[in-house]
Amino acid sequence: MKFAFCIGNGESRKGFNVDDLKAYGTVYGANAIFRNTTVDHLVCCDRRMAMETVSAGYTGEVYTREDWYSFFPYDNFHKLKPLPWEEREKWTQSFHMGSGLHAVNLALHNGADIVVLIGHDFWASKGLHNNLYKGTENYWAEDHHAIDPSFWIKQFVMFFNAYPDTQFVFCQPNMRIWQRPVGWDSDTFHNLQFEELDTLVSTLKQIG
Repeated sequence: MKFAFCIGNGESRKGFNVDDLKAYGTVYGANAIFRNTTVDHLVCCDRRMAMETVSAGYTGEVYTREDWYSFFPYDNFHKLKPLPWEEREKWTQSFHMGSGLHAVNLALHNGADIVVLIGHDFWASKGLHNNLYKGTENYWAEDHHAIDPSFWIKQFVMFFNAYPDTQFVFCQPNMRIWQRPVGWDSDTFHNLQFEELDTLVSTLKQIG
C-alpha cells in the first residue's frame, strides 16, 4: 500500500508536524512549505516561488511549469507532469491549476494507492484568504479577500473520477463540522473518505 501525503497550505494544518508523516509514505508539498521542512516533492507553479527556493539554497526535488522551466537549469528542477484529461474548459487547464492540485497530480502519476490530503481547506478564514503564509514574501497580504474554491473542487472531482481505484482521504481538525463540498460523500464517490487530522498519525501507526 503506497501512501502519498499531499500537504496544502491551508490554516487548518497549523501546528501539525508534517515531519511525522515521513515514516509512512511520500510527502508532497506546495510553495512555501519548504521554509519549514524538506518534502520529497515540492511543487512551485509560481516562478517567484521557484526562484525563492533557489535563493534559499533548497536542494529538494522541485517541479515547476514548463513555461519557465528553462529559467532553472538545476539538477533538482523538473517539469510538471501532464494532466490525465483533455484540457478544454478553463478549469481543466494546467495553467489554471495551482501548486497544491499539481502536487496531487504528481502523487497520482507516481502510483499512489492512498492520497491523504492535509491543509486543503477550500473555504475562507474569517472571511479572508486562507493560507498559512499570507502576509509573507510572494504571498498576498493578510487582509486579502477569500479565493473562490470552485476550480479546486471541480479539479479534485476530476481526479476522483480519473483514478477510481485510488483512495482519497481528506483530513481536517474537527472533521465533524468541516464544510464538505456539495455531493462529496461515499455514496457519490466510493474512493473518498474523511478522517480527523488530530488522530491521523496514531492511525498510521496502527496500520504500520
